[in-house]
Amino acid sequence: MNKVLQFTLADIDQAICVSHTSKENTVLRSGISPEKVFMNPNAVDAAMFTPSPERLSCDEIVIAVISRLVYRKGADLLVEVIPEVYRLFPKVRFIVGGHGPKRVRLEEMREKFSLQDRVEMLGAVPHAQVRSVLISGHIFLNSSLTEAFCIAILEAASCALLTVSTRVEVSQRFFQMT
Repeated sequence: MNKVLQFTLADIDQAICVSHTSKENTVLRSGISPEKVFMNPNAVDAAMFTPSPERLSCDEIVIAVISRLVYRKGADLLVEVIPEVYRLFPKVRFIVGGHGPKRVRLEEMREKFSLQDRVEMLGAVPHAQVRSVLISGHIFLNSSLTEAFCIAILEAASCALLTVSTRVEVSQRFFQMT
């Protein structure tokens, strides 16, 4: 058990988690009674995340990635996947929005495979600009290794992007419903 978490939650009446996995982790790590922990998923502002009224050209397929570029978010997996996807589908282009310590690895991969014109690195994207990045793509790629609740998948779906995701909880639950 996590002593800090246990101490922090010792006197609470209830706790709210954004997913079943985060609820299970909270109960396991804190020792709090499961009856005190409730699941309440995050939501998306549907007025902010809407599909583009204009159809994208299918001359090339654009894959959008919006993520912190860290290990837990699967940035290392992106480094491996992007060249392979490009090898199989030369007309694909990636737009990567996000920052973090793994950006260097992505930049090195672009150089190594000469993909500077196929992989656009945007850096940090303010939340108000996320929709404009998403509607520039056909597909949203989520490479997270672990995720309590990947709101980016819901934002992409609200913008009518097809989604490819690792098997994190929200993707499994979301794709079961669709």
